[in-house]
Amino acid sequence: MTLPPAPDRGSIQTSAILLIVLGFLCGGWIPTIFGIIALVQMESDPRSARTMNKVGWIVFCVIVGLMILGILAYFVFGIAILGIFGIAASTG
Repeated sequence: MTLPPAPDRGSIQTSAILLIVLGFLCGGWIPTIFGIIALVQMESDPRSARTMNKVGWIVFCVIVGLMILGILAYFVFGIAILGIFGIAASTG
């Protein structure tokens, strides 16, 4: 049984740094923590670092998706409420 080749450390490092920066700027603390863990584990356990990196990106995408849904819901409900009050004001 042969093990798969070790992941490329350069790509893990680049991805982890991007995850830290983007996670801190717009994704919250959780993706940032996963990126930091991936950077720390890169030298000792590259496979675990790659896994932490993937989990961090998944969490980042989920958080950004929820933020987009929240913004859309805010606008949809805001327009609906303005429409209701607009109809009430025009009839009264």
